[in-house]
Amino acid sequence: MDSASQPAIIDASAEYDLSGLLPAGSRILLGHSGAEPTGLVKLLDHQASGLALGSTFVGLSFTDTLSASSAAHLHLRALGGAGTNRRFARTGLLDILPCQYSLVPEMITSGRIGFDAALLQVSPAAAGSFNLGIVADYLATAASVAPRILVEVNDQMPRTFGDTEIAAERVHTVLRTSRPLIEQPPSVPSEIDRAIGSHVARLVPDGATLQIGLGSIPDAVLASLSGKRDLGIHSGVLGDGVLSLIEAGVVTGRCKERDQGLVVTGSLLGTRRLYSWADMNAAVRLRSSTYTHGAAILAAFETLITINSAIEIDLTGQMNAEVAAGEHIGILGGHTDFVRAGARSPRGRSIVALPAAARAGKTSRIVAQLSRGVVSTSRGEADTIVTEYGIAELKGLTLRERARALIAIAHPDFRSDLENAAESLV
Repeated sequence: MDSASQPAIIDASAEYDLSGLLPAGSRILLGHSGAEPTGLVKLLDHQASGLALGSTFVGLSFTDTLSASSAAHLHLRALGGAGTNRRFARTGLLDILPCQYSLVPEMITSGRIGFDAALLQVSPAAAGSFNLGIVADYLATAASVAPRILVEVNDQMPRTFGDTEIAAERVHTVLRTSRPLIEQPPSVPSEIDRAIGSHVARLVPDGATLQIGLGSIPDAVLASLSGKRDLGIHSGVLGDGVLSLIEAGVVTGRCKERDQGLVVTGSLLGTRRLYSWADMNAAVRLRSSTYTHGAAILAAFETLITINSAIEIDLTGQMNAEVAAGEHIGILGGHTDFVRAGARSPRGRSIVALPAAARAGKTSRIVAQLSRGVVSTSRGEADTIVTEYGIAELKGLTLRERARALIAIAHPDFRSDLENAAESLV
């Protein structure tokens, strides 16, 4: 848009007609996670059948704003079936694009993930710029190249530092809202989660730089780290659990080789407490996934401990983080990026932590063969696997040695069958 012009102001309550902004065949990209622009998405949902869009690239969602009836008209594409996208994957309405998160920005700039308009949620303009607030990751790149940008300006979105600025003259259309952000309260860890957290904590040295995600196991791990000193954070997403360690003085970033003293993440997903802490806080940086997940950046950390999970792991160390019982419920995301980086860190390690069984103990998560043959991360990247039954350090082990190590931390009910399966390993 011309730098002298002003963005158009639209009103969600007036059922503004989007067809003039999104002509037939348009490809769009939606903001996601805690920064999903739900006001714009509601308009999109109501008008989907009449817009004839070419495709809609959706990120991780925690809302039901998009309905199944509208999804059929939007030609949804996504990196996986996590969150509420699972309902679309289950019914065949979601086209999955498997991609490491570090590569998404390049796929956007190269046009492999193509779009004509980006619909984003931002904080109000200040000093000539809107701000992406709690989600930068690939949205930072999308905002820099989008031919047209529609923003939902929410006065409750915090303003953050990092790759979060959008020049006001780049914005074509504004919808003004005032609503609480999407929240994801900390999980209540189970006894199994706490046992896993305790095992993982033994593997985290003082001064390490930590990458960790969200969920009951990560929350249990973070709770188990309360006695550590001078941890640093460089992660794809952060929740309230990390904030508690920062406030307790456990996380200082003092030993980080890069971004010393700073908390670096691609997005925030927690409660209002976390969002308030991040608002205009120069100690936290929201960065593009090129930076948070990039191999060259991660290689700078001498003691990088990456903590991730998986749906299942086979006896050779192959990991599936995407599919369960033939259904896409996860996302490749940063799994390979971080597993690889942790395993290559000179004094660090990659930890993949998961319960030994699923479905109330009916199914083993240490398996002879992965579901549908889906390999999210190869056995060559495998390092340290943790269940409630202990720790299996796979690096340097042969296939038979790996099988024995993994069976030792499998649920006891499944060990006999796994031992029989291990006899045929080649």
